[in-house]
Amino acid sequence: MSADPWQDYLAAAQRLDAVRRSAATAAAEQERGVHSAREELAGLRARLVPQQSRLRALGVSEAELVPTEPEVVAAGQAMADGHQAVLAALRDARATADAADAATRLPGAGTLPWTRVLLYGALVTGLLGLLTAFCLGGVYLIR
Repeated sequence: MSADPWQDYLAAAQRLDAVRRSAATAAAEQERGVHSAREELAGLRARLVPQQSRLRALGVSEAELVPTEPEVVAAGQAMADGHQAVLAALRDARATADAADAATRLPGAGTLPWTRVLLYGALVTGLLGLLTAFCLGGVYLIR
């Protein structure tokens, strides 16, 4: 302690303010992490519902779609280190869901390439023109 109590008070208040700011920064960072994890989890859950339906349609049993106890324990241990570990685990789960989507994608499913769209469009236009010509030809034959 110094001879001036006011200076001691100011130094203690500054240390307390620094600790408070540090705690507020850590709390804000943790809140951002929790928010990011919740968003990631919601997106992952939305992806898993149709994926489970697709897997059931492919003949996968319900028991294989539910995690086992050792898998749940391992996931819990992987996420025990805080929100960064939770985010990393959720990103790994998203990568696994991507791999499962790729593995269960049916051939021919998905978007059509532009060349096929143009080809089908030209065929439909040609058939429509041919049908119009037949209809008009029939009208002139009847007269």
